[in-house]
Amino acid sequence: MNVLVRGAISALGQRVLAAELAAPRFHLEYSRTDDETDREAKFGRCDVIMVDQEPLTEADFALLHRVRLVQRLGRGQYDISGELAAAAAHGVPVAHNKSGFAAAATAEHTVMAALALLRRLPDADAFVRSGEWRSSNRFDAATRQLAGASVALVGMGRVGTAAARLLAAFGAEVGYFSRTRLDPDHERRLGVEYRPLEELLPAADVVSLHVRAGAADYRFGAREFALMRPGRYFVNTSRGGLVDEAALAAALRSGRLAGAALDVFAAEPLAPASPLDGAPNLLLTPHIAGRTREVAEMYFRSACANIVRLEAGQPLRDLIEPMARGAR
Repeated sequence: MNVLVRGAISALGQRVLAAELAAPRFHLEYSRTDDETDREAKFGRCDVIMVDQEPLTEADFALLHRVRLVQRLGRGQYDISGELAAAAAHGVPVAHNKSGFAAAATAEHTVMAALALLRRLPDADAFVRSGEWRSSNRFDAATRQLAGASVALVGMGRVGTAAARLLAAFGAEVGYFSRTRLDPDHERRLGVEYRPLEELLPAADVVSLHVRAGAADYRFGAREFALMRPGRYFVNTSRGGLVDEAALAAALRSGRLAGAALDVFAAEPLAPASPLDGAPNLLLTPHIAGRTREVAEMYFRSACANIVRLEAGQPLRDLIEPMARGAR
């Protein structure tokens, strides 16, 4: 079976692929979006195309004469609706790794970001490096602890649940809002309290977003930031499109928010013309919350396992609608 891997794949990923999809049972080829050498020939002879990053187009499917499966490593921040429509038109199933792999890693990053904001970690590091640290220390009694702080989780899926468990271990008081409320026993086990958003935000020291892309009823803008008490903190490790970045920048510049930590953005990579450029007290990371070494390895192994199932004639897993019913 010929497997074409599309996109920039890490050395770790290449090692996993070589081990899990070994010759002679499988033949691996690579196709980078920035190097289209022999693209037409590679596309034409592949039985499976594994995709990371940019979605496939209708023009790509016109070259995929033999393809039996599009195996995505994940959806990421991309809109893959065009890819799904083209795949459906050509009768090709699309599968993707689900986000559960990254829940623990993303929750860890969330708590780390909250701690970094409360402890003013970037500022403290810069202060020491600047040589300004003398007998007096402007950071004395100037930071806050997570123990006893009120943390609001907006969304209570896999990541929100994992974050709630970690926050409870730190002694934080955790409230949440979600479209579907947890049952009372589950709330007690997690140590969380449900509140409507209008009550949750004003009571929080830290607000953290954990909802799916496209959940318009969760979009954070000027209204939501105004509901938060002055001097509080905001964290987003969910999806950048859920936040009005201009409103966030305005809240930081006005001092309404004491700080924010973002791992995701409306457009990635972050453009120099972003409204966030130059906003104060803003901690930025390049969409890495759920991309640890352990998670990456699980993603590649899971994708390979689906390809092995296809080759063996077994049912595929994690198929994306609209192909899920007909492709099994």
